Amino acid sequence: MKNAKLKSNKAFTLQDATIAIVIILLFAGLISTGFVTIYKVQAGTKIDSVAMLFVVQIMERIDKLGYNEVKEATIDNLISQMRTDFSIPNSFSINIEIEPDDITNELVKTVHVRLGYNFNGEERNISIKTLKVKEFKGEEE
Repeated sequence: MKNAKLKSNKAFTLQDATIAIVIILLFAGLISTGFVTIYKVQAGTKIDSVAMLFVVQIMERIDKLGYNEVKEATIDNLISQMRTDFSIPNSFSINIEIEPDDITNELVKTVHVRLGYNFNGEERNISIKTLKVKEFKGEEE
């Protein structure tokens, strides 16, 4: 009696092919999840850096203004002018608060700039404070 072979060694079985496909799909899923995560982190970093650039531009503009030019009455005009000059989209909210310092007899103002924006359903904010000092001219001889 001849030895009967139950399995041929010439090709893959359906079971071998199914296992190979499952392994390939697992690796593809892991790799695609990694790429999506990397994309989200890069996009978040990019929008954070753009927002920081806007805040720095706003602060530089405020630093160039004189002490008397920085007041509550002109904030809305200042914000709309900066939106135009720096091409800040309306999706970024800008809030500027000016707080006079009672201790220094109104020689110093605290300027607080907040920039808010939304990323991936998450509200993010950047907040910076600076001092605006009134120029003091000593007694002339």
